[in-house]
Amino acid sequence: MMILQSVVPSMGIFETLTQYGALGVITLGLGAVLWFLLKRQIASEDMLRDKVDELQKELSEYINEDSEKLKEVINNNTNALRDLKDVILGGSRTSKTKRKNEED
Repeated sequence: MMILQSVVPSMGIFETLTQYGALGVITLGLGAVLWFLLKRQIASEDMLRDKVDELQKELSEYINEDSEKLKEVINNNTNALRDLKDVILGGSRTSKTKRKNEED
């Protein structure tokens, strides 16, 4: 072990852990697994964030399209109600005029 330590340059924390034998190796292994899982979790979060951004963009486009259609429908209904009001008021004016003419 001493020969290996003299040949290999100082590796900081790894050198310290190798002094503990099996426990050091197990700790290194657990650290490597933890690092792998952390990298995987971060990649998964990045992927989900990108997917959420994409879905928000699609939803915004969908809402914009629907709002335009809704504005058109509201305008059509407003015009139809205006026409209906003119027909009703025009009809009542005509009825009043007919009654007035019949009375004279």
